[in-house]
Amino acid sequence: MSGGTRSGASGGTIRSHAQVVRDGGRKATSRREPPPDAGNVTVLSLGLAVLVISLVLVVASATAVQLDRVRLLHLADELALDAADAVDLGAYYAGEVPGGDAALLLAEDRMVAAAADRLAEASARHGVEGAQLVSVTSPDGSTAVVRVQLRVSPLFGIEALTRFSHGITLSAESSARAS
Repeated sequence: MSGGTRSGASGGTIRSHAQVVRDGGRKATSRREPPPDAGNVTVLSLGLAVLVISLVLVVASATAVQLDRVRLLHLADELALDAADAVDLGAYYAGEVPGGDAALLLAEDRMVAAAADRLAEASARHGVEGAQLVSVTSPDGSTAVVRVQLRVSPLFGIEALTRFSHGITLSAESSARAS
């Protein structure tokens, strides 16, 4: 009982005052103290946001490299088609067509020149400036095989991709048959 009276065992009256007094005689108001984990949600949210943004940037970089590889492959296809048109005119006009399938003979020097000329013109159009012609060969005399390569850099300078900061070398090979 707060501030009330009651009878004791010996018949006397005992008065009790159960009043809490703090801070120089003023009554204390009950304040709720923040729980010990207050503010951790903000830190977790920021950490999650950084993780998601990093993941998006890494995926965007990987996609950009993949798109460069596809463009390089398209360029290699175009170069192989041009190289396959480099028929050995001397053999053609002399009637020297090998085999019964009427395959044409390709001239190696004309294949290289045709592929190099097309590379100079088509690399900017395909968006792969800096592509290099690695080799132009004909394994059977009637198939042109062209190999090109390109060095690309990952986007945005992402910290997770710094081991690729010197660039990534992409290569593509394509073949076309003269007929």
